[in-house]
Amino acid sequence: MPMSKSRVLIVDDDITTISLIADALSVDYEVLVATEAKEGLTLAAFSKPDLILLDVMLPGTSGFSLCRQLKSNEQTFNIPVIFVSALAEAKEQTRGFELGAVDYITKPIELSTLRARVRTHTRLYKQTLQLESLAATDALTGLANRRKFDECLAKEIERGVRAQSDISVLMVDIDDFKAYNDRYGHGKGDDCLIQVARVIKDVARRCSDLVCRLGGEEFGIILGETERSGAMTIAEAIIKQFNIKKIEHRAATTEQYLTVSIGATSLKLTPELYHVIDARQLVDTADEALYEAKSLGRNKVNFHPFIIGDHKKIS
Repeated sequence: MPMSKSRVLIVDDDITTISLIADALSVDYEVLVATEAKEGLTLAAFSKPDLILLDVMLPGTSGFSLCRQLKSNEQTFNIPVIFVSALAEAKEQTRGFELGAVDYITKPIELSTLRARVRTHTRLYKQTLQLESLAATDALTGLANRRKFDECLAKEIERGVRAQSDISVLMVDIDDFKAYNDRYGHGKGDDCLIQVARVIKDVARRCSDLVCRLGGEEFGIILGETERSGAMTIAEAIIKQFNIKKIEHRAATTEQYLTVSIGATSLKLTPELYHVIDARQLVDTADEALYEAKSLGRNKVNFHPFIIGDHKKIS
């Protein structure tokens, strides 16, 4: 299958320059164009280009100002920016680098230099994204790992506080997994974890849902903009899928097939809570609910409401 082209966004108000750059790059890259700063900022956030070619002189503002906005926006801060400008003074180039640009090309543009630098920086950016993805991925299941879970939960809480929306957390644990490994072997145990990850991911499949393997046989799910009823619907659907699939587990203490237990919690986020709670407290509450689900017989969902100030860890 052919690799998709890297995407380059040109932000420039000069039609001649736009045509020159676009003609030089369009064979090898998907080229997007914005002729003003506001349009450029919107396109960058929406289309997620692999590189931005930014003119310093823009109508009503400067490319330096736009670069500052790009680097302060969570959706665009890591996209590499190359300034393209007739301003060739060292102080202008230094200012561009201080704002976070990766390169500076002066006009008139030497096309071979432009192509070489675009090729270098798009390649470096994609390599960086690949490394970040590997660092945040569980190698066995392909799900996000604990590091990614912690990062995303903290960000989701911040976003939810701004939007004053609900957030829910599910903790999922495979019942009698040690007994499964003892009976079937660790190789089959790994296969089991992959199957479990697939089942959970198939249920929690909204673009706003994040499913993670936290370690061992434990999985976590972050449900943004989801209140208690929505979280329970997803949790119960996961339980139901395992009861339908009946993956063999003859060493289980409840059924003769694989089951999971789930702990759930939810919270309505408001600005007043921003400095009161942290992500760990939500996880602890869901963990307590999970522990209780296990003690109640496994293969079930248990919900604990999040209560400010009542978030003791399980001993």
